[in-house]
Amino acid sequence: MLRCLFIVQGEGRGHMTQALALRSMLARAGHRLTGVLLGRSSARAVPAFFRDRIEAPVTEFASPNFVTDPQHRGVRWGATLWQNLRSLRAFRRSLAVIDAALRRQQPDVVLTFFEPLAGIYHALYRPRVPFVAIGHQYLFLHPVYPFPPDRPLQRGLARGFTALTALGAARRLALSFYPADDRPERGLVVVPPLLRDELLRQPLDREEPFILAYVLNHGLGEEVRRWHADHPEVVLHAFWDNPSAPDPWRPHPNLTFHHLHDTRFLEMMARCRGLVCTAGFESVCEAMYLGKPVLMVPVEGHFEQYCNARDAAAVGAGLYDDHFAIDRLLAYLPHHAPRTEAFRAWVAEAEARFLREIETVVDERRPAVVGV
Repeated sequence: MLRCLFIVQGEGRGHMTQALALRSMLARAGHRLTGVLLGRSSARAVPAFFRDRIEAPVTEFASPNFVTDPQHRGVRWGATLWQNLRSLRAFRRSLAVIDAALRRQQPDVVLTFFEPLAGIYHALYRPRVPFVAIGHQYLFLHPVYPFPPDRPLQRGLARGFTALTALGAARRLALSFYPADDRPERGLVVVPPLLRDELLRQPLDREEPFILAYVLNHGLGEEVRRWHADHPEVVLHAFWDNPSAPDPWRPHPNLTFHHLHDTRFLEMMARCRGLVCTAGFESVCEAMYLGKPVLMVPVEGHFEQYCNARDAAAVGAGLYDDHFAIDRLLAYLPHHAPRTEAFRAWVAEAEARFLREIETVVDERRPAVVGV
């Protein structure tokens, strides 16, 4: 039995749902999750579903995060840099929190989900325990990743930040929409998405006459509402991160906004005609597994989502746009040609691949037993 510690970036929900999926895989293999260190900012509350389902003590610490514009639509890079520079003292305390947890829990392996302070901690403290870094962003470090041809500066910054989060990691497990060759010389292994058991249990091939939307920044909800005002006949359900709004909130009989909820969102995705979302990796993978076409709208100024949208569209997930032009998705629905079976077969390989890589990393660090 391995003792495992998670360090999870808490921005958005994707890294948290990946952690939930991996916890289930580890438990089935007889391994134990001793605790979770969750990096977060004061701008977002930790979703209740994560605390309820992770089944391990959760310790929060201050972590670098994005600052959005006043309309909560996109990323403000100047304000993001300034706020994180002002928080350096808090981040130093966070490193001490991580160190205390490792000393107290004595894990056999630390599994990090794209948390930058995990990489910085490893570089400064040089722990003996092996680290395994998990995230779709590690595909950015693969030489054949299909970056969009424009924005070379952002490409370089994205690759640099991604490398920072995995400093010292024994493995970098790159979650991918599709298989690709491993790069052992870089400690880079391409693996399937980490999808939760709750998604895998959803009924397949169901469809009801409504569109589902997910918006990371609740300011984007206003754009959804404006679109619906011009198309009131469309039944639309949207999930958003807006604790100040009632749950549910119905500005129109055919438009309903819901607070983030793990199982309710998945149940509705399994029944919808199509999904409109910001281009987070996890939501797109969930839709691909269920065979639902996606309109991806990258968060403004978010280069990672800009890349995700184009990569997913190239493998048949759907289409992308700069705005929530849901009429484009409606026109696209009859022409969608999903590659569902191949994607589900790829996802089915996840558990065996993750367990093999994690257990191998631990075995590599254990002292050899010398026979008499």
